[in-house]
Amino acid sequence: MPAVGGRVSVVGARLVDITPYGMMIETPVALTEDAVLSFRLSVEGRKADVSARVATCRSRPGERHAFGVGLEFLDLAPDVRDAIRDALARQASHPATT
Repeated sequence: MPAVGGRVSVVGARLVDITPYGMMIETPVALTEDAVLSFRLSVEGRKADVSARVATCRSRPGERHAFGVGLEFLDLAPDVRDAIRDALARQASHPATT
């Protein structure tokens, strides 16, 4: 997935990677493992509210202080999971050029 924009995005955080079962975001603060958080995903313009469990949180190397947070989706509706899967398949077959 591209770092900014793309077919799937999350409101309020930088999306690093996503699968139909979870996502990796980057945040400026550490999050507690096993915490349950609410997010709003946008999948090709369609918004969905989801809950996710913090599976891991690690400091990310780089110029700015950031944490990579691995999240496991808890209540993702099957149609949203399918929409993510379809969007990722289209992204793979038509990668964006920079």
